[in-house]
Amino acid sequence: MLHKSFISNIQIYTEDWHVTRLGRLTSSKIHVLMAEKSLTEGAMSYIYQKAGEAITGHNTEEDTDIVEDENTAWGVLNEPEALKKFGHYMGIKYLITQKIIFNPKGRTSSTPDALWIIDSSVLQEDCYNVATVEVKCPRKYHRFFPLFACNTPEELKAKYKPHFWQVIDQMSVCGAAIGYFVVFNPTFPAHKNMKVIEFRKIDLWDDFKKLEQRKKEAVQTLEGIITSWKP
Repeated sequence: MLHKSFISNIQIYTEDWHVTRLGRLTSSKIHVLMAEKSLTEGAMSYIYQKAGEAITGHNTEEDTDIVEDENTAWGVLNEPEALKKFGHYMGIKYLITQKIIFNPKGRTSSTPDALWIIDSSVLQEDCYNVATVEVKCPRKYHRFFPLFACNTPEELKAKYKPHFWQVIDQMSVCGAAIGYFVVFNPTFPAHKNMKVIEFRKIDLWDDFKKLEQRKKEAVQTLEGIITSWKP
């Protein structure tokens, strides 16, 4: 379940979006915490970066989410069409698109390409039952074909770990029991230019447990660094 107040109106790539992400672990980078061992050198580099952001209010690292080149620009351009086709495929009339989701008191955030509000919680009036949607639109064919060939979360995990953990973390941050990973390329025939992979938390319980443990360790380490710099 997702608390209604955690759904912001902050749009991706805006100044407010950049500011909100400072000092917060994000779904797009969470894979650096998911190596075989905990708190590896790569994980600590990420934690130090987030600690520095929280302490100084500045980001000194180039954000790979927004690096502008021909491939990323092409992907951003085609994501709306992909979401439209996904919505039609799933029979969804309305999707919340590219808004940052976060707990103001926490150290994590996520910006799914779309959020599907399935219904309101019967037990908690201030919560929604939601599903997350992440879209990838590879422009180059040598990237599209292997990604399109994946049919299950397990196959995605084996071949594209960052994408797998991004979806898992989006679901975790949003309290979603179901998530969707969508591969799309509009230059291919319409009958076969989109692949939808469904993630079900009940089937991926061990992965969620591992992620939450790693995030707990990372947040504790992050908070410890930030606290040590307070006057």
